[in-house]
Amino acid sequence: MRHERDAEAGTMVRAWTVRGGQRGEREELALDEGMVIAGWEEVGDLSGCESIADVGEVLARDYPDEAPARVDNWKHQLWRFITMETGDLVVMPRKFLGVVAIGRLIGGYEYRSEAPPGFRHTRKVEWMRTQVERAVIGGDLRDSIGAFLTVSELRRRGAAHRVETLAQTGVDPGYNGAIEPPADPEALEQDVRDEGTRQLTARDLIGLWGWQRRTGDAIDLVDRELSARGLQVVPHFTEVQLDGLITVSAQEATPTGEAADDLAGTDLRHALATFNGEDLSRHWRIGSLPFARNVVTVGFDEPLNRAITRMVQGDFSQLPVVNRNNVLRGVVTWESIARAQMGHRDATIQAALDPHPHTAQEQEELFVRIDDIQRRGFLIVTDADNLVLGILTAADLADQLKLRVEPFILLGEAERRLRRLTDRLTIDELPEGSGVRKARAAGKRLTLGQYPEILKDATCWAKLGWPYEQDELVRCVIAVKDYRNELAHWDMDAPETKTDALTETKQLLKLLKAIDHDPRP
Repeated sequence: MRHERDAEAGTMVRAWTVRGGQRGEREELALDEGMVIAGWEEVGDLSGCESIADVGEVLARDYPDEAPARVDNWKHQLWRFITMETGDLVVMPRKFLGVVAIGRLIGGYEYRSEAPPGFRHTRKVEWMRTQVERAVIGGDLRDSIGAFLTVSELRRRGAAHRVETLAQTGVDPGYNGAIEPPADPEALEQDVRDEGTRQLTARDLIGLWGWQRRTGDAIDLVDRELSARGLQVVPHFTEVQLDGLITVSAQEATPTGEAADDLAGTDLRHALATFNGEDLSRHWRIGSLPFARNVVTVGFDEPLNRAITRMVQGDFSQLPVVNRNNVLRGVVTWESIARAQMGHRDATIQAALDPHPHTAQEQEELFVRIDDIQRRGFLIVTDADNLVLGILTAADLADQLKLRVEPFILLGEAERRLRRLTDRLTIDELPEGSGVRKARAAGKRLTLGQYPEILKDATCWAKLGWPYEQDELVRCVIAVKDYRNELAHWDMDAPETKTDALTETKQLLKLLKAIDHDPRP
């Protein structure tokens, strides 16, 4: 089996995630006896399998009622398990604990026929660290480790080097480089088969199907395509910013005891918020907003005057209090500081601490939490391990709502002024053979797409008498019409990705205002 060289580590060592099982019994035994264990209790000895096809034949024989796609998923996982090389690193998430164990493989595949079913497929491991806090691991690597698979490879973003460093020092050096996306959906599917998971940005994911922004149509299509290919995404690509990382893995429902650890999450209520008939709650999540991510924090054991200094310097109304691993412990606000000082308490963070700050996770529906943001002024955004990711303030929310509402206000005003300016033309003066005459005769309002028909007509243009270059104004109206069509359904990534079109709309409106004076009150 050919191994890719890890350029960061300069070594052939690779890193793998091997889970301890649905209930955690295999995890405890693995730590006690120095090994990792794969389940698949119906499967016998795999020592004779010389290829992945051989593993597939064994699985098809032992699980005749399972769907072919699931068997294909399992055979890739078991093939990884039996072909991992001595010296490779393994990461085992410890269920019900916020830690992972890291070890090094010191033996080949062994089948223990005397062990209970589900405990027979094993690899010997020398455990190097058994209590690495998940909080010290970078979010991208934690997402890879948290995939819904029993066995997967940690290949991307310098993973092997980072796991090695974690094992040696307990510190994740992180990774800041770009990540190359797959070439097409088939390549994504192949990467997931080969490695178990594949990380990429939300932008690159939808780009595999030719989309640049997450419109309702784009979301529906990509969801359907992923489901048809047996793939799932965590977090969902609507729950992060467009350039945020997501992890793709195979869908897996495993009656064999191979289910991955439950990912922490919130039982969310559904808020019905609609625009043009679309349910915005499924598009707008806390994580899809560009909230402040470089958060200034203060340590639990630091003096209170340090918090006050940072709050004044940054003009903050609140400051998250964290431990050494950036896990949220509480918050200090001007109100909590005032209460501490009026009560003559010690000048410590602990004395002014509000231990129950209002928090949200990125996957939560935005419209469920708007009242909280307005009432409290902010939400601290955390992940499933309670690490601080950012702060979403009422001001941030107002700015984002303005960005998304402004285009519709401008487009509506431009359309109203075009209507008022062209209403002076009689039906007989409108272009012949066009839908414009028919619409006006039926008493219907013209659409933005119909105004270029009027403005391109030489007779109409002459009667309007506008002091502008005809071709340029027609081009501008057509561009704004195209922008309006793109926004016909709510687009969670607009308008910041269409600044040119928004500018053109403002310019058209400026031209129209110059010749269409509002009536005096």
